[in-house]
Amino acid sequence: MKRLKKITSIALIFILAIGVYGCGIKSPSNTVKNYIENIKTGKGSDFSKLLDATKENEERKEGDISEGNSQRVVDSMKKLSYTINSEKIDGDSATVNVKVNGPDMGTAMLDYIQQVFSNELTQAFSTNKLTEEQSKKMYDDILSKCIDNIKYTDRTEDVSLIKKDGQWEIVTNDALMTLLINIKDSFLNSDMPVDEKIKTEVKGIH
Repeated sequence: MKRLKKITSIALIFILAIGVYGCGIKSPSNTVKNYIENIKTGKGSDFSKLLDATKENEERKEGDISEGNSQRVVDSMKKLSYTINSEKIDGDSATVNVKVNGPDMGTAMLDYIQQVFSNELTQAFSTNKLTEEQSKKMYDDILSKCIDNIKYTDRTEDVSLIKKDGQWEIVTNDALMTLLINIKDSFLNSDMPVDEKIKTEVKGIH
């Protein structure tokens, strides 16, 4: 499921691209607030560069997705809401506890996998085989519907920060990814089959 890995990569790269703008604010809480606000507005992100980055890191062809669906992923992240609950500073380290109502990418991708498998099973017993182009459009249409119907769920996590050169910087880790998209950063680095990885992620978080 290279297409699934790529759509998740787009969300992660978008988060990382925004991340540099979370620095230089006086307090850890304000750093996190600035970071999330930039995600919501898309400030500091260049969508064409975002797509180029995913194309460099992922194989095209099977893994290729439409620009429209790539933009849908980015747009879904702009609709999240959040509350900063608390802040704890320990020297050059800090944690900010945040509650987010954000896109549940894990559940959406599991839904996508199930629909794709169902369609492929139907195709296996069909006498009218789809062309490669028709299959690609079918996958893209399924993905489009899954993203359009994405659910927003509540999640609470501790966001970690470290101070460098007098500025607070957000640490990108599993807790941050779970908070924002409900998929862990380590998701992409696991050798577990994609559908099993997502089922594990969703089961472990809900």
